Amino acid sequence: MPSFLETLLDYELPLAVFDQLHRLTLEKGADVGAFLLADTRVSTAGLAQMELERFVLLISPELQVLLIGRSPASRDCLSYQVGLAFEPSAVADFLDRLINASSADAALQETLQAARPLLQSKISHGYSDLALTFLQQAIAATRSAPQADSYQAIQITLNQQTKKSLLLDQIVNKIQQSLDLAAVLDTTVAQVQQFLQCDRLAVYQFEDLNTVAAELNGDRLGAITYESRLSEHLPSMLNHSETGCEAWPPHNQRYQQGLATAIPNIQKAYAKSPCLLAFLEKNHVKSKLVAPILVGGHLWGLLIAHQCQAVRYWQPWELEFLQHVAARLAIAISQAQLSQQIQQQRQTLEAGVIERTQALHDALIAAQSANRAKGEFLATMSHELRTPLTCIIGMSATLLRWSIGDLNPRQRSYLDTIHTSGAHLLNVINDILEVSKIESGRTALDISQFSLSSLVRQSVEGFQEQANQKQIQLISDLKIPAGGDLFMADPRRLKQILQNLLSNAIKFTPDEGTVKLRLRFEQQVAVFQVEDTGIGIPESQHGLLFEKFQQLETTRHRQYQGTGLGLALTKHLVDLHGGAISVQSRVGSGSIFTVRLPVQTYRTPQAAPSKQQATAPEPVTGRIILVEEQEEIAGIICDMLTSANYQVIWLVDGSQIVNQVELLQPVATIVDLHLTSASGQQIINGLRRYAMRQPLKILAVVASENAQEQAAVRQMGADEVIYKPIDPEELLRIINVLMAASSPSPART
Repeated sequence: MPSFLETLLDYELPLAVFDQLHRLTLEKGADVGAFLLADTRVSTAGLAQMELERFVLLISPELQVLLIGRSPASRDCLSYQVGLAFEPSAVADFLDRLINASSADAALQETLQAARPLLQSKISHGYSDLALTFLQQAIAATRSAPQADSYQAIQITLNQQTKKSLLLDQIVNKIQQSLDLAAVLDTTVAQVQQFLQCDRLAVYQFEDLNTVAAELNGDRLGAITYESRLSEHLPSMLNHSETGCEAWPPHNQRYQQGLATAIPNIQKAYAKSPCLLAFLEKNHVKSKLVAPILVGGHLWGLLIAHQCQAVRYWQPWELEFLQHVAARLAIAISQAQLSQQIQQQRQTLEAGVIERTQALHDALIAAQSANRAKGEFLATMSHELRTPLTCIIGMSATLLRWSIGDLNPRQRSYLDTIHTSGAHLLNVINDILEVSKIESGRTALDISQFSLSSLVRQSVEGFQEQANQKQIQLISDLKIPAGGDLFMADPRRLKQILQNLLSNAIKFTPDEGTVKLRLRFEQQVAVFQVEDTGIGIPESQHGLLFEKFQQLETTRHRQYQGTGLGLALTKHLVDLHGGAISVQSRVGSGSIFTVRLPVQTYRTPQAAPSKQQATAPEPVTGRIILVEEQEEIAGIICDMLTSANYQVIWLVDGSQIVNQVELLQPVATIVDLHLTSASGQQIINGLRRYAMRQPLKILAVVASENAQEQAAVRQMGADEVIYKPIDPEELLRIINVLMAASSPSPART
């Protein structure tokens, strides 16, 4: 293996020339801020170990230079044997040898170790070869040229190498900083034209990468899109192309391979392409240099240098330099194309998002419209269904309580079935309306403080008779801490939750089973559990439990009646309280439904007194005026109150109610607030003015069981509120309470 010196020491030069090379290398390194190390930093022993006397090392991102020298074997003190290296591998080998030779100098060792990472910069071998060639030529020229000319040639070569590196760096920086391809091409074409000192530099661009083969067949598919001219006297070639020429020049295969081509004399090169030759001569071209621009493996265009004043013999470094510029332009073009694709994809995505948003908006409007239509339908159906149900429930209840004549067992059974079925249908309608209102956000909680133990007891007592019919043991287990019986929630909604769970438990529990309602506290959360020994629920169907209109057994084998709304409504009510509901169940082992309700922290207007808050006293006879437009409802109320020994006068037109009250002087009035003949507010205002002079109780009839509406009606001046469909028992209870609270007076006739 040859030694280090045998590889590099190739030239014997005058000592003055070596000194000049040494000085120029140090100056260039200082200009570009490179890492520099010279023989003055190394001990004599270290230099002797490496068989050297002089050296200078330059390392920068643009260039790496190693210059070494020693006295020749002839011991001529006026000359030096000189070596030059530009390859990173040669410089790295020199660093390793220098580190070994300077092991005693810790500071120098640290400096040399810091220089090694700089060698990992990506430096083109082509530039290294080119720089070495020029320096070799400059050194060879010193053998025959005067000493001053040698210095000048060397300095020009180094300056040229530095300018090339700086220009390429500027192009790269421009590409990195800008996605504007036109600006990059404009700037690059102008700078390269000035550096090469050619008469014209142009970019020939193909229109379509996919049809380059057609261009090779002679079709016009491209034109010059950018140019820079040395003089304005030269004709511009912008947008020019070889229109109508039958074939491309003979170098097209080299262009496809990415190889640059120097053409010093176009007349010789294009002698067989007269059309192309005429085109070039028309634009004063005598010599040209062509570097292909390949983007993604396709020929995007050509970077062309024109010499127009005289024939020019292009230097190898010019050919290689133009090829490097074309390679960097290819990066800029690829980057711009990628940016354009991203922009197009972004625009497509934005258009898709806008379209999808519009579709969702349209769907939302349609859903809102459908929801409004559903609300209107349910409101209409509620009115249409509640009116006949009032008659069914009211008349059957009246007949059961005050029948005209004796009823045989079958007649009483039929009436009882009619009354029970009507009540069941009313509950179904109420559940549907309740779910609809909750889903549309029209339901608000009516928070108040109440006794948990009392509410649980009432809930259990309401199902005791049903449990007794199936011989089911109905148990309540309350673990309420001392002072914790009062709870903040919506009592009506909580009772509805417990009733739904107890109803399901009793319905799905076989005879002689057990249903247990537990209550305990976990910090500020009340935990209700309804446990049964019923048929159980398959685990695969737990997810369907709280869906609307879901019954888990098949229709064919359905044994239990129900709409499937109870648990769905229960979950909605639990969610309104900010609570949670869960289930544990296995087939044949029963079920446990657990409800967790946090204590509510706000209050709303107090709900109307529940049916259980007052016990109906004995009837007190007196005159009552009824204002109702529905004949069937009026008939039921009149029959029921008349059977209870009240005198009832029915009015259809609500606009004359005050005059009639002045004339008839009743003890109480029952007023339907949804009349077409008069405003409910106006009726109550008139009756209140009368009540300031004479005792008068006002019972208002509203369309639905809405706590807020009832509170508003009471605020208007009503003493009590009842909602449709009217429960005869509830109506009689309220009338008895109102009449008992009024001043005793004999029946008026």
